[in-house]
Amino acid sequence: MNKKRYLAVGSLSIISALLLSGCSVSDLLSDKLDESTTRTAESSSKAVADGLLPNWVPEGGTNIELVQRNTGSERIFVMDYEGKLNDGQCTALSKVGDPTDAELAKAYASDPRTKNLAAVEISKTRTLDADWWPDDAQTRTTDLCGRFWVHQADGKLYAFAPDLVVQVQAIEKERAAAENNK
Repeated sequence: MNKKRYLAVGSLSIISALLLSGCSVSDLLSDKLDESTTRTAESSSKAVADGLLPNWVPEGGTNIELVQRNTGSERIFVMDYEGKLNDGQCTALSKVGDPTDAELAKAYASDPRTKNLAAVEISKTRTLDADWWPDDAQTRTTDLCGRFWVHQADGKLYAFAPDLVVQVQAIEKERAAAENNK
C-alpha cells in the first residue's frame, strides 16, 4: 500500500514541477538542436592547450569568448589579437568574404573534423549568435584556417566554423516550429 502512495505522490510531484516550470512533456522527450554553450579563456595559448580552440590559433590572444553548438560542430569565437595569422595553417582568400569551392575544399581537407567531408556537405550559414559577433562577419572573411572562416578587425580576431548542411536545416526547422507554436 505504501508503494502505491509513494508512486502517486511522486507522479504528482513530477507533473506539478512541469506545470510550474512551463515545460511540457514533449520538451523533456525531445532533443533540442538549437542549444549552445558559452565559454571563455584568458589566453589563446591556454585555450589551445585545453582544447577549447584549434591549434592554428596564434599565441598572444587574450579575452577569448566562444559560443559552441551543443549538438554539432558550429563555433564562433573572438579574441583580442593584433598579430598575424600563422603561416601555413591559414590560407588567404582570393576574394574577401567569398571563398571559392576549391578554397573551401582545400581548407576543409586540412582540418581533422572535416577532412572526410565534401565542401558541399558543410553549410555557409551561421546559426550561432552573440552580442560581440558582427552580423556581417562571414562577408569579412579574409582567411580560411582549416574549417574556420577568419577575419581581423579593430584589434580582434573573429572565427566561425560552420556546421553540416543537414544540421543547419534541422536547426532552422526547429526554430520555425518554435515560432509557429508561439
